Amino acid sequence: MSEIIKEVTQDGATTTVRLSGEIDMHQAPEFHKGLVKICAGDLKQLVLDLSEVRYIDSSGVGTLVEVFRRLKKKNQTLVLLSPGERVRSVLEITRLDKFFTVAESESEIPAA
Repeated sequence: MSEIIKEVTQDGATTTVRLSGEIDMHQAPEFHKGLVKICAGDLKQLVLDLSEVRYIDSSGVGTLVEVFRRLKKKNQTLVLLSPGERVRSVLEITRLDKFFTVAESESEIPAA
């Protein structure tokens, strides 16, 4: 895994990645590499569990946008699960909360 990617689980066509810590310019290259590898796998939907992410900067947001685009090209979806207050604030400031599917709980995740 990595300092950011703590756990990857598969449930049918949905892959869930539990993230933790701070996603900043120091962690972004490894974070990017790990997510690209996961996206190359056989999945229909990628759920990024952000509940333990304390901070995300523009390099982390850029990785999320790139992953979203990669998945969209293959008709796959990205869901951001349980972003904390600071992460949600970054998504709102950048207006990406309107761009990404954001679920507050697992019950709100759309079916794959």
